[in-house]
Amino acid sequence: MPESMADDFAALAQSGQALRTRDRRDVTVTSVDPATGRISGLVPMVGACQWRRDGQFEGASSAGPLDLIVFKIVETDYHSHKLCVENLGDPAAKNACCD
Repeated sequence: MPESMADDFAALAQSGQALRTRDRRDVTVTSVDPATGRISGLVPMVGACQWRRDGQFEGASSAGPLDLIVFKIVETDYHSHKLCVENLGDPAAKNACCD
C-alpha cells in the first residue's frame, strides 16, 4: 500500500491529475480500478497500457520508460516572448526563449 498520495497514481489519475510516462509521452487514462489500483490508459505510438498503483508499468520488473510520472504545468507570470534585451534583467525569465 502506498505511503502517500504522491505514490498513489491511481488516486492521482482519479483526481484528474495529468500523467506522463518517463519518456515524456502523454497518458490518456481510460479507467482506474479503485480496489486493485490498476490504471488503464493509452499512450501514443504504444497503444493500450496498464500500470500498478505505484505507477510501474504492468509486467515490468524494474523501472522503465513507460512508468508513470506526474506532469506538472509550470505557470509563470512573465511574458516569455519578450525581446532578449528585456529578458536579460528579469530573473524570472532566466530560462525563457528570446525572439
